[in-house]
Amino acid sequence: MSRITQKGATGPLNLFQQAYGSNPTSSNNTTAGTGFSDSSFSTYIGQKFDTSDGRELVLVSNGATALVAGVLVQSEAEVTAHQKLAMTVPATYPATAGLFQILVTNGSTVLNANKFAAGYAIVASGTGIGQMLKISTHQPAANAATFVVNLEDAIQTTLDATSKISLLQNPYANVIISPATTATGGPVGVTLSALAASTAPTFNATSGALTAAGVAQYGLIVTHGPVSCLIDSTVTAVGYPLGVSKTTAGTLGVATLTSVPQVAVSAQTLTSANNGLVFLQL
Repeated sequence: MSRITQKGATGPLNLFQQAYGSNPTSSNNTTAGTGFSDSSFSTYIGQKFDTSDGRELVLVSNGATALVAGVLVQSEAEVTAHQKLAMTVPATYPATAGLFQILVTNGSTVLNANKFAAGYAIVASGTGIGQMLKISTHQPAANAATFVVNLEDAIQTTLDATSKISLLQNPYANVIISPATTATGGPVGVTLSALAASTAPTFNATSGALTAAGVAQYGLIVTHGPVSCLIDSTVTAVGYPLGVSKTTAGTLGVATLTSVPQVAVSAQTLTSANNGLVFLQL
């Protein structure tokens, strides 16, 4: 078996290992799931690992559908309702450079507790535009209510009432199979082994407060290097450009210059509806 080494500071992880923990992380750890229980895995989503044969892997949490090995997955579908939100800057949350909290005003869609935990707060416009700050936790919020976002990264430029904040999910959280039609998120990798489905938590429909924890399932996907992936095009040449298929879920097809950007190259001749070896370039 390939040797796996870590790029960061987490503990050892076997190549085909799966783990589970509570979802969201502010709740008690669950007692049921597939693999072994590890309540800390949520903080490691997106961490990269290398294998001795040149593959790069990333720790992900799965979405609500079980995944088989060797299929292309994308990030969770984009949530536009929590983008370009207004900032508020009372004395208790001044959003000053060097601090780790901001106070944001919600729009017309209820925000569930920690929906964007481990994701990012991006200053989309106004003062401090361009900053990308990792989210630790955040409060739930009813329609038009204010909520506190706790940050892992310190604010770099002091924000003010002109600053607009977009909340974005970690691209490796709640991954889903790449859809057969228009993509709803960016491609993030290919499953190395089967991943059990996560169970979603439940929330109060008005306040967004957690009412019952779910079960998050974690595992590794390949993001770069050789990997077996399902193919929807017959390819008779090695080194042929491949992109995300728009006709068959979870597959790679022939890349085109204008509509299907290249994310891999063929490492063998490939047969449609079969798995084959590709060199992934994400």
